[in-house]
Amino acid sequence: MIGESHPRLGGDRLVSGAGRFVDDVRVPGMLHAAVLRSPHAHARIVSIDTKAARDLPGVHAVLTAADVPATAIIPNRVGAPEGTQRYLQPAIARDVVRYVGEPVALVVADDPYVATDALSRIDVGYETLPPCASVTAALAPGAPRLHRDTDSNNVATIAMRVGDADAALRAAAVVIHERFRYPRQTAAALETRGLVAVPPNPQGGELHLIGSTKCIHINRGILAPMFGIPIGALRLTEVDVGGGFGVRGELYPEDVLVPLAAMKVGRPVKWIESRRENLMAANHAREVTYDIEIGFERDGRIAAMRAVIHADIGAYVRTAALVPAEFGAALLPGPYRVPNYACDLWSVVTNKTPAGTLRSPGRPECNFVRERLMDLGAARLGLDPADIRRRNLIRSDEMPYDCGTRSFGVSTVYDSGDFPALFEELVTRLEYTKARAEQHAVNARPGGPRRGLGLAVYVEKTGLGPFETTQVEARADGTLVVDTGASSMGPGLETVLAQILGDALGLPPGRFHVRHADTAAVESGVGTYGSRGTITAGNAAALAAAKLIAEARQRAAEHWGVPDASVTYAKGVVEANGERLTLAELAAQRKLSAGASFEVKKLTYAGGAAAVELDVDPETGIVKLRRVVVGSDVGRAVNPALVDGQLVGGVAFGIGNTTHESLEYDADGQLQSGTFMDYALPLATDVPPVDGFYQAVPATTNPLGLRGLGECGNPGLGAAIANALCDALASDGVALTALPVTPARVFGAISSRIAR
Repeated sequence: MIGESHPRLGGDRLVSGAGRFVDDVRVPGMLHAAVLRSPHAHARIVSIDTKAARDLPGVHAVLTAADVPATAIIPNRVGAPEGTQRYLQPAIARDVVRYVGEPVALVVADDPYVATDALSRIDVGYETLPPCASVTAALAPGAPRLHRDTDSNNVATIAMRVGDADAALRAAAVVIHERFRYPRQTAAALETRGLVAVPPNPQGGELHLIGSTKCIHINRGILAPMFGIPIGALRLTEVDVGGGFGVRGELYPEDVLVPLAAMKVGRPVKWIESRRENLMAANHAREVTYDIEIGFERDGRIAAMRAVIHADIGAYVRTAALVPAEFGAALLPGPYRVPNYACDLWSVVTNKTPAGTLRSPGRPECNFVRERLMDLGAARLGLDPADIRRRNLIRSDEMPYDCGTRSFGVSTVYDSGDFPALFEELVTRLEYTKARAEQHAVNARPGGPRRGLGLAVYVEKTGLGPFETTQVEARADGTLVVDTGASSMGPGLETVLAQILGDALGLPPGRFHVRHADTAAVESGVGTYGSRGTITAGNAAALAAAKLIAEARQRAAEHWGVPDASVTYAKGVVEANGERLTLAELAAQRKLSAGASFEVKKLTYAGGAAAVELDVDPETGIVKLRRVVVGSDVGRAVNPALVDGQLVGGVAFGIGNTTHESLEYDADGQLQSGTFMDYALPLATDVPPVDGFYQAVPATTNPLGLRGLGECGNPGLGAAIANALCDALASDGVALTALPVTPARVFGAISSRIAR
């Protein structure tokens, strides 16, 4: 079964409209919640009068800070430097609001319309404070401190050192110094956030939270103490999910406020986020500035890199705010040999929506920077962009390869892979030599579009720990029910687990029913993020299958009175001495199940590569992508069709990040791109033909040899598109250093060069 393009399990249910998303959940007696959000980026709350809202017919409760425990503070989800706790976010604004969209109150009413009407009746007195709407403003002398008991708006400075970058740069034949800016972005998933909270009945029971978060066990461990209840009294259930992309997995103020409201009124409460709220209040990501130097030897080999990174993390350290930039700093050397490396990373709070993870956190940013530098280096040295990469790529015989960097206490060690082979497959599929010849012919024609080619090679961090669980139970009707701590975000985890289990048990994947994550079914788990689902839950599934076979053989041996060793298993049947029992028959006697946990001892890294061919109209700045080639090392392809889908989907995501998406703020901290009229997403017409391929170099970090894929399609697109665009406009001396590459930015860059 592993390696087959099996049709997606459950796909017919979703295509026919039979999915069950958060807004589809209906519970008897359910009320609806709406959130009052701060209109100011930075202000002191002087007073809140909720009487008019509470008196509105149909309103059942209004929650403010006075109704929320002071201990309800959203914790940092990963290890962090000392002092980070001073920058954490309370579940509801207390005394001060620090970004537009911060929750100030929550209303519970009979329906969402009454709840929304009631918001306008809440009278909040604000005393505005000076905002810091950029890293520059937040670090300026005399800038207001956004958090009390702190001496800086810089949460932490993290330093990474490999070799002696200063000395190597002084000795380098060519040194290039640039400043790159990656914009602020968000997931803008098809489904906005939402939650249904069902309180315990008066006789007791559990508080039940129904939603689409992808880390239900982590969130249960955080929320239960806030609510003053045992972990066993809190149940979290995942339903269908309309897109995760990192943003879905975080813990938000509403995840605290909605359950508190349900317990206060004693009735179920539903909250569904509007699109404007989603753009304003769900996690932002990506906004970083890189001041970087790279040194090359005469033959094009990298001598050193030195960078200072300023990450704008918004108003608070919320759950995983420090993750993206640190991952990016650790992976900035990428797939190349960088013997000397120095990096200082600043994570700075500003009066903007808090930042967190977004598909492939930190990697599109660092890949854009590094791969642009590779092209700049090639131009300075008179080398072809493909050749300078060939001279620096880490070879397969150098694996495992220690980059010398660390992130969150873990060394960056590539366990295995073949970056040069992956790159050669990329340029072969692009027909690089032929494409270059065609490019020269096109660009020789006067008055027409300019054509460019762009390359990028990168490394993805996948299979994040610390563990994952999977349980499988045989049923008397011949089916097998599978539960896992990993969540299903849409890419087909159900199908992948069914194929892995089918391969191990010798049964068709259609016999398996993989259920959405539920703390009632799985006692422990971690969730889905960081391209970990297939690696961690898949290996746990294989271990569980082996245990199920052992249990079936043992029970059959006891039943027949023979030694365990004499019982064989194949394709759902145990046999000995001419007698046979199926798993279904054993399950009919008594419960037959097994569970396993796969512990992640080492991270798994995956090589990736992208190539882009595009045309740009110098008269308008409009960019037209002609084709994209993208490849990734999957270790072992469980389902090639799903691999193809992930790569194409990742390309579309990367195109949006590169050519359209940017969350812009003014100097007062007001979001200027809070609708899809301003925060543009890619259309189907923006996505050209995509040639996706995969490499299969088995990973050494897990028994199945898998590498994660969920984030591998998009993180090289920004670099490849920017390189292709600058390649097309090389004769004009255009060198773009900021994304997105909108027509206005491209036209402006062309015009400024012509004006000189």
